[in-house]
Amino acid sequence: MKTRILIMGTGPVAVQLGVLFHRYLQAEVAFVSRSHVSMCSKQFVDAVRQAGYIKATVQNEQHLKLTGEMTPSNVFPSYEAVEGTFDLLVLACTADAYTATLRQLPDSVLQQVESVLLVSPTMGSNLIVRAALQTIQPNVEVISCSTYLGDTRVTNADHPHEVMTMGLKKHLYLGSSQASSAWMTCLAQLFAQIDLPITCVSDAIEAESRNSSLYVHPALFMNTHALQAIFYGTKVPFYVYKLYPEGPITMDLIHEMREMWQEISAILQAMDVQPLNLLRFMVEENYPLRPETMDTSRIAQFESLPAIEQEYLLYVRYTGILIDPFSTPDVQGFYDDFSAVPFRKISQNQAGIWEIPRMPYEDYYRTKIIQGLGRTLNIETPMIDVLLSRYETALQQFNSEQPHLKKSQQFFPQAFEDDMACIQQGLNAH
Repeated sequence: MKTRILIMGTGPVAVQLGVLFHRYLQAEVAFVSRSHVSMCSKQFVDAVRQAGYIKATVQNEQHLKLTGEMTPSNVFPSYEAVEGTFDLLVLACTADAYTATLRQLPDSVLQQVESVLLVSPTMGSNLIVRAALQTIQPNVEVISCSTYLGDTRVTNADHPHEVMTMGLKKHLYLGSSQASSAWMTCLAQLFAQIDLPITCVSDAIEAESRNSSLYVHPALFMNTHALQAIFYGTKVPFYVYKLYPEGPITMDLIHEMREMWQEISAILQAMDVQPLNLLRFMVEENYPLRPETMDTSRIAQFESLPAIEQEYLLYVRYTGILIDPFSTPDVQGFYDDFSAVPFRKISQNQAGIWEIPRMPYEDYYRTKIIQGLGRTLNIETPMIDVLLSRYETALQQFNSEQPHLKKSQQFFPQAFEDDMACIQQGLNAH
């Protein structure tokens, strides 16, 4: 009997995963859409109905193992419409939507699910999902990825069922809520087949913590310069990874980044999880530096160095990737402008409602959840508190200046009460 997989989501991530599950697991793959409330989701449903397939291509030939096409076994028009039995439920939506998504699925479906895969969780998502499912399916296994496997996009808006993966991560971490997991083995084998190195760790929250954006995005996106660019725009492009005034990176920003890393490390230690050597993670698993830029012994010793030296090394790391240090210079000696990633400004969706870009809104949710973990564990997080307060103040200021704009809920400070309650419940049972 074929493995049956249900993917919650209809975006590029969902399509790429659907192709992989079909190609390497020979699974029957169904999708759940929000076509009754989302224009993008409706376009996906219509495109699949018309074409009869979904398709994944790649930008680079070395990633051909990610390509393929398949016919979904079903594309449900809404969560409530889902029926049938599934072995694996894949949450390919943003982490802030996990609990709301699960609560809209029929209990009869959830009761039959053996395992749930969280594709892009935050630190604490595994706890939250298990707590949310406790009364419906108390024995469910929840597996967390450290992050999504790559960078996948829709390249033609008229064909949302066809996606292209532009790049693949260097390394992923997987962690399960159960000590023995057939699905962990299965997923690790799948990722090995596409040449993606995997580390299976003993605790799901350890896997969730192996994502550098948790540590660096709040400082990069929740400073006054970045918030100005996001909410009001700038006369010329303002770049995420450049030094001030071309971008937001200053000594103060680096100090805030280091402080947040320390606070997350304290939370991990309280949960008996090994903290991250942030600098080594950045250099080895994100973007490497030339060996001439920084000695490897300093990277290895990063956690034990004085605070001021840690900040110096983090600053050097960002200067070392202002250009792509491994690119070929042009005839004038200029290397690829690697750090020229502009801040995205707020924009209107197809329904005319203003929305905040995924960065920083997704980072806001993730950081609120980390703050909630700290509070539940009685760990002070003064830097996280400052970053969140700064972001929420920017929301309130924008709302007071633009009261008549049609805005999404993203523009209002949120407590995420349901997820916070799940954290408390999950930690009490941890």
